[in-house]
Amino acid sequence: MKVRCMLSAAIALMLVPVACAKPQPDQPLISSLEKLASADNAEAIYHLGMAWHTGSGVPRDYKKAFETFERSAALGDPLAAYKLGCYYAGQGDGVVAPDEQQALQYKMVAAKAGYALAQQDVAAIYAKRGEVGEALKWIEKSADQGWGDALMTMASVYNSFEGVTPDAAKTSAYFRLFLARDGGTQEQQAWLAAFDGKLSAADRGRADAIIAAYRPKPTALTTKALSGQRAAESLVASER
Repeated sequence: MKVRCMLSAAIALMLVPVACAKPQPDQPLISSLEKLASADNAEAIYHLGMAWHTGSGVPRDYKKAFETFERSAALGDPLAAYKLGCYYAGQGDGVVAPDEQQALQYKMVAAKAGYALAQQDVAAIYAKRGEVGEALKWIEKSADQGWGDALMTMASVYNSFEGVTPDAAKTSAYFRLFLARDGGTQEQQAWLAAFDGKLSAADRGRADAIIAAYRPKPTALTTKALSGQRAAESLVASER
């Protein structure tokens, strides 16, 4: 496979909206969450928004989901702010008109709070605008947490992204970290073998050093976002 074709697909990850939801919560949790929400518990309200968004335990209703996320975000929940950003990025079946600036504003709240997917999405918006420095800053933060798509994007960025000095060692290292995390396809593995076969001894040594030093550090917010319904269950249990 040609290098440019495969890496252009990786770079495209920075330019395409990513799915923004983990299914949650189911019916047994709804009444408990509603009780917490009545006391303005921002996280409980967020989980209720996810219920309306995914149709878990309640009929799917994007309008109610959006309004619920607005309430939660106003109370300070960063994941609710992220979901508002997703709606302004095109989710929600037309509940609100797409608005890139609003999407960035809300996703930035979650990105600054440490959500890896939000950091990747923010990087995508900046990359689309040609703001390479900001895009690289946020994709690095996402990759530091071990986010697979971000690792793949980092490899492509250091191979052939306009405005970034090519670095074969970083391309190899981040691609290898991506494959170690997500497995990858045979085609991707073959590409890496061919790419690594052309590395100088110095670049191979630097790549090995990057990998040896790499320790993914997902934030508590990223872990919570990925835990889906378990986070809602933990919240309810902690408030009993």
